[in-house]
Amino acid sequence: MHNKPIYLDYAATTPCDKKVLDAMLPYFNNVYGNINSLHYYGAEALDALSNARQQIANDINVDANEIIFTSGATESSNIAILRTIEKLKQCFFTAKTQHASIISIADRLQVLKQQVQYLKVNHEGILDINDLEEKLQANKGLVSICLVNNETGTLQDVKTITEICHKYDCLIHVDATQAYGKIHLNIKDLDIDFMSASGHKIYGPKGIGILYCKRTNQKYIRVPRANPDIEFGIRAGTIPVPLCVGFAEASKLSHVCIDEELKRINTLREIFISKIKNNLEEIYINGSQTSNYPGIINVSFRGCEGESLMMESSRIAISSGSACTSNKLTISHVLDAMGIAPDIAQSSLRIAIGRHTTEEDINVAIEDLTKATLKLRSISAVWDMIKAGIDINKRFERGIYRHG
Repeated sequence: MHNKPIYLDYAATTPCDKKVLDAMLPYFNNVYGNINSLHYYGAEALDALSNARQQIANDINVDANEIIFTSGATESSNIAILRTIEKLKQCFFTAKTQHASIISIADRLQVLKQQVQYLKVNHEGILDINDLEEKLQANKGLVSICLVNNETGTLQDVKTITEICHKYDCLIHVDATQAYGKIHLNIKDLDIDFMSASGHKIYGPKGIGILYCKRTNQKYIRVPRANPDIEFGIRAGTIPVPLCVGFAEASKLSHVCIDEELKRINTLREIFISKIKNNLEEIYINGSQTSNYPGIINVSFRGCEGESLMMESSRIAISSGSACTSNKLTISHVLDAMGIAPDIAQSSLRIAIGRHTTEEDINVAIEDLTKATLKLRSISAVWDMIKAGIDINKRFERGIYRHG
């Protein structure tokens, strides 16, 4: 039987935990009522849903009636941002390092003639606090930030950002997709207004997510004439009780071991960075080295192209930081917004460590990536130019490589 490659793409999705699967199964065929039914079966299902909502609320220190179940973080963000901006008719603020789904929302708002402003970040992807304050002094609205960046792992100081937002009577939405269940989140202490998360990022099922909405802000996202008994009048449709139970179980399991997992994953991160830098020259770690979630490592192998490295590293499953379309290289919008040099950005890969990653897995990754890099550099005209001291980025500017 062909051996599967080692999975190092946990930021993309995670395998469903067996305990989560076991927790869900009874709600597919034993406890199968519709929560809107008034009989025994409906009450049984409603009880399961209420328990799931309470579990999640307990894990992040909010009230249960502030948790809205959705199909995932993308839908959660769309509800929070689009409906709030539609009601307030104010400015939408975000950074170009945000997840593509948030950038798409910004694009849509601009098509609808709503004002959008992009906030500055530094070369590590950290939000420029002075720029934030300056922009909020001039315009009120809704700010959306990514707590842990999905490409670099950079962690924002959400408490300080929230304080500045509220200082100028602005609301804040936090995309916590890569943070939920991986770092401690005390939402009442952070005082954020909206938060999005997905079940499949925390070893739960796909197709389920949550939107946290502070109770006082639910007036902005409630749908006119909606049934107030279904997700507080915010989202319509039959509630998928098994998936909600699965999210809650995954949340519970993740929160129990956050400290232990952070320590273990940080050790694996340090091993990877130390050894890969020892093996190869011109290796760059993109993102903050002091404020990050350690499970996401964005690393550039200068002189190589990200997709080529992926193809050559056949024993591991990883993601590239660049996308290849129509025979033209496109650079990650995240790294581009951070001001990373094009030749470094297009050589980036994302190593995402997870619950099942071992030190042996990391060593295989190092071995594969080292061999692949040496092979590709040996036949690379770009690498020869770099070694000769030629500024390769001028070739990006002239259009030999296209980025955007």
